[in-house]
Amino acid sequence: MDRDTFMLLFVLGSAALAFWVAICRPRLAPANFRSGGIHLVAALIVGTILGPALHAVPGLPSALSLFVALFAVGLPAITYMLLAGMWLVQLAAGQASTPRG
Repeated sequence: MDRDTFMLLFVLGSAALAFWVAICRPRLAPANFRSGGIHLVAALIVGTILGPALHAVPGLPSALSLFVALFAVGLPAITYMLLAGMWLVQLAAGQASTPRG
């Protein structure tokens, strides 16, 4: 498996985890757009810090440290970023489906 295929499957796995959390744990979702915006800002900060955090893992060229960086840092971070996006979509869909009157 080449690097591009692995990264595609890695992100799809993160998306599957985020989807599972969004569907099976609805109590974790924000109740309004303000808290959803806070999660969005937190996800943007996590995304900004993700690159330097992955390079800060000691001994990065080795295979073991690469897997630690990917699964201990990258997987939770990417999953959270996707989850925050899914929560905002759920909030927007709930807002659009509420009758106005």
